[in-house]
Amino acid sequence: MDHAEPGLFELPDPEPQAPPQRSQRGRNRETWARTAAAEVSIIDAAAVDEAAARAEANAVTIGSSADSVVEDPSLQDAGAEPAARALDQLAWLIWPTDGLEAPMEAGAFRIVSVECEVVGESADRGTATWTVTVKLTDVDRLRRLASQAHPDEAALITDSLAVAWQVAADPFAPLRSIPGIAWRPVKVDVEHLPARTAAGIR
Repeated sequence: MDHAEPGLFELPDPEPQAPPQRSQRGRNRETWARTAAAEVSIIDAAAVDEAAARAEANAVTIGSSADSVVEDPSLQDAGAEPAARALDQLAWLIWPTDGLEAPMEAGAFRIVSVECEVVGESADRGTATWTVTVKLTDVDRLRRLASQAHPDEAALITDSLAVAWQVAADPFAPLRSIPGIAWRPVKVDVEHLPARTAAGIR
């Protein structure tokens, strides 16, 4: 036998099998999370400061303890540069559920949790990231809202919960009403959370 040729019973290595893909259409009672990130720059620190002061004045305190007190953002880093202080205040002004009113009112999902952070990269610039976690209650209503807004994307909306959610509710709405900033979208991720993971955030 010529050793340069494969033997009679030698078979090529099988190609690795890709793991089965979980359906991305979404089903009722599943838990999903949407995370958006944007680069944010402070262009008018005074406007951000005023917005933070208004937010503090309008805040409703439900209750507090030694571990749950949130400091007034206008009092934090009083000696810092105005832009740096405004960047610190920004996380206080981003409300992740802004823009989700229509799906919530339609009963498409209920909010499970929200998270937000702003990581500074310089005195006046940073990256804002926020996550909304929801429990789907009527995914067909979410698809209808999305299809009404963009009927030309009906096929994608049917096949992908991520597309339906993004079309039905602008992921960057939380930044649009904040004065004194400029921003650029970085990414939007939508993922299904397994039951065990979802149970840990309730």
